[in-house]
Amino acid sequence: MTQYLAAYLGALLTAGGSLAFAYRMGRANTAWHDVRSAKLAVRATRRIAWAHTVRLTAGAMVLLAGLFAAAFDLAR
Repeated sequence: MTQYLAAYLGALLTAGGSLAFAYRMGRANTAWHDVRSAKLAVRATRRIAWAHTVRLTAGAMVLLAGLFAAAFDLAR
């Protein structure tokens, strides 16, 4: 009886260890995919941020040019 219990316990521990090992290996592989996705997302986000910055700067320049023209017209 004890031999069967020991064999059953050994098989159970081996199966559990194999599952835990496989899970950790899968998570390590997924972590690399997450890093790659994050790098690509940073590039895309950086492009979007620069596009917004350029539009904001252009709008500010147009607004300042209009205010400068209005001030110049009032000063004359």
